[in-house]
Amino acid sequence: FNLGQWVGVQRRKKDDMSPERKQKLDGIGFIWDVLAAAWEESFSKLLEFKEREDHCRVPTDSELGQWVGIQRKAKDSMPSERKQRLNNIGFVWDTLSEQWEESFSKLLEFKEREGHCKVPYNFKLEGFKLGLWVANQRTHKDKMSPKRKKRLDEVGFTWGVLAEAWEEGFSKLLEFKEREGHCRVPARLKLDGFNLGQWVSERRKTKDNMSSERKQMLDDIGFIWDATKGKT
Repeated sequence: FNLGQWVGVQRRKKDDMSPERKQKLDGIGFIWDVLAAAWEESFSKLLEFKEREDHCRVPTDSELGQWVGIQRKAKDSMPSERKQRLNNIGFVWDTLSEQWEESFSKLLEFKEREGHCKVPYNFKLEGFKLGLWVANQRTHKDKMSPKRKKRLDEVGFTWGVLAEAWEEGFSKLLEFKEREGHCRVPARLKLDGFNLGQWVSERRKTKDNMSSERKQMLDDIGFIWDATKGKT
């Protein structure tokens, strides 16, 4: 007996079917719209995924990921009810946006582990080139949406690596002076792993190209520009 064919006939004749038969089919959970049922099943799996992962960024190489891709393509022709249900659970419609969110989550993972967002350029996290992504965010800062920029600011993202490196060196120099009472830093001295002696030497070499503001900051704490006078 061709049960599949019979089921198809019932669906096609739904509007002409007697209430009694329709009720009997409803009573056993008959599926009138197979496409709608398939959508609901996939949506429930997306809900399970979000419950487990706390987001809707489904990997594209999975069966659920393929369904997610189909929903994106059908966004403009999708019933408003379905679109709203997807929006309510934080569905990501833009794949580029999804990639950014995945990358941002990697940055958060790095900060959780390291305590900062200073990612080395060649650094990879679980195969993902996080250092390269971080560099791209700096390069495209002026074209970035205010919302993304704010989210990066909130996690302590470093926009100017050179400026930050200078600030770190200056803070270490202040720490040294607080402890020793002077700025005569030995050439090979390291402070908490930071090569302060080398940083001081580089400041002397780049004095003529240094901004007046930075030069004044160093003068104010008694920085020694001539190493021979400082006896370093």
